[in-house]
Amino acid sequence: MSFNNQTIYRLPSVIVKQDGPGKRQGEKLDFNLTSQSNRTFHTLPPSASSVDSESQAIDDLTTRLSRTFLNTTRSTEAHQLATVTGTQRKDAIDQVITSVLTQDLRAAGSQKLLPDHPCFDHVRQYARKWHISDEAVNSNIKLACGYLKFPVIMLLNPAPKHESLPFDTMVARCRTLRWIENVLLAIGLSLADVIILDICPLLGNDRIKQLEKEERGRKQQALSEAYDVTQTMLEMIQPSIVISCQCSTSWSSWVAGGHVIARELCSSMKSARAREVKAVTVGDHKINVVQAYHPSGFLNRNRRGHHDLGGQLLKALFQRLYIPCSNWKNQHIIDLVVSANSSVVALTNTSSPRREETNRT
Repeated sequence: MSFNNQTIYRLPSVIVKQDGPGKRQGEKLDFNLTSQSNRTFHTLPPSASSVDSESQAIDDLTTRLSRTFLNTTRSTEAHQLATVTGTQRKDAIDQVITSVLTQDLRAAGSQKLLPDHPCFDHVRQYARKWHISDEAVNSNIKLACGYLKFPVIMLLNPAPKHESLPFDTMVARCRTLRWIENVLLAIGLSLADVIILDICPLLGNDRIKQLEKEERGRKQQALSEAYDVTQTMLEMIQPSIVISCQCSTSWSSWVAGGHVIARELCSSMKSARAREVKAVTVGDHKINVVQAYHPSGFLNRNRRGHHDLGGQLLKALFQRLYIPCSNWKNQHIIDLVVSANSSVVALTNTSSPRREETNRT
């Protein structure tokens, strides 16, 4: 399958409308590419009646057809990375899109990070040690699932009440996740498509305040081990690009003994405005860390003096990095359906003479 970065392939649009708090409905997508009625074609199931179910149906279709017809796998081909030691300025993001993201989209298959991946064993072990709820673990894992080729979004720590709320409710009540979801939906993606990690996983603000009141060193230990979990996950999934959407872990209250993850995956408003990309090596894998900032900075009504009121800079950054991903997904689905339909036609044509021969005998 060829990928042309200059061509935009559009699927039928999804009309999104509100249907009560936290719920959305949209038109069903139809991926039939021909109107011939005497042949069987792969389409989305008729039950796809919401944005979430459409996304799930698309993922199921993509996975099923990939395994059946294309046998796609994720490429481990080495890239000529645009990044160099230190920090790039000015056109660094364009360089990363051209030299890294475009290559990933051309070479890689449709493999996603799924809940059964071994990296999540470390999340579960951490949660058991620190007595964190199953609800929090489930939400963490669900947010972390997505296409392995797409840039990873790195936030700070979980949403409030993440230990007690089911995933959908937690997202609906979290302004940060709602904002990210809306930006992704506008360009044809969903939360389920993009890997979203917390640099400090499973430790919400209430849990951290509780640890501060316990015996000396408990908070620092919990933070350090949380950063260890993030480091292990990055070493295992090896993303090419991480968008650092947090500027807090360089502060003394978040630094656990100068942990490399806390230090190297921390951004700043200044570096985000300068459109910097930093080359960070985790284990033996180099990651292009795009400098950004946390959406809560402009979503928090108390921060009137924020440098990007309305979040236009962050929104534009997300659009630059994820529109190519949306185009790839649309093209990939179309190519899979074409391939599937062609295979069905070929099988039909092959079996027809045999049936005629059987009828004559």
